[in-house]
Amino acid sequence: MDERGQATVEYLGISVLVLALLLGVGAVAVHAARRTAPNGDAAYLPLAARYTPRMAIERGADGGELPVDFRRCRRPACARGRSVQPVLFLHAVRAHGGLYLEYWEYVPDSRLAHTGLPPIDGVHDDDWEGLIVKLRGDGTVVGARATAHLGFNGRHPWWDLARDDWAPYPAVLYRAAGSHAGSFAPSGIDLAGDRWNGSVTTVQPRLVAADDAAYGRPAFASGAVAPWQKAAWTDPETPYTGRPGDHAAYARYARWWATLCVVC
Repeated sequence: MDERGQATVEYLGISVLVLALLLGVGAVAVHAARRTAPNGDAAYLPLAARYTPRMAIERGADGGELPVDFRRCRRPACARGRSVQPVLFLHAVRAHGGLYLEYWEYVPDSRLAHTGLPPIDGVHDDDWEGLIVKLRGDGTVVGARATAHLGFNGRHPWWDLARDDWAPYPAVLYRAAGSHAGSFAPSGIDLAGDRWNGSVTTVQPRLVAADDAAYGRPAFASGAVAPWQKAAWTDPETPYTGRPGDHAAYARYARWWATLCVVC
């Protein structure tokens, strides 16, 4: 073999070696990228940020409690004031050919009424409420609905327990004082006849991944159903806000009140 032929073989060998090294480096880089890329609910945070609700917080006896990260705050006092950084827990569900973005809020306590008698007022520690935004497969918004007691407020009041009930969105979420029920109108946030007391503030919370927060299944008061315990966690079309199998029978009392209250 002459010198030119030998050089050609050497160059070919070097080229093959360099190509192999480049492919190896590329494979390592792809593997590292996959390992460090967000997964689970965290992967949907950039998209969900586009639809994060603006929340009008009702003025009331709870001092305008804001949704907070329960891993850092579980006292009513730390959910109040201008220094509070509002937080929503984002959970994403792909189902029925679409994408559902669930925004869950935690506040340290709940109070339905204000008679001063805790059993009547429905007072309990911890409270979870939320909002679900439904997107079609092409990314267009179908609508949204907000949790309120045993059901969801969409186009219909929560006590109707209406299925496939999605209100136009984006829209301001009106968050009731005390019970923290949500609605897309200042009326009907709690029971028929309950008046909106005006907003103490309007906030647009930052998002954190709900499945990360659910790790270890932290415990809450018996009156508070955490998002990962709700039927909506896996079935976002459910008309109920409780656990799987909960059919919200007591909603009929609110429905009777709405029918019988002539001034509501």
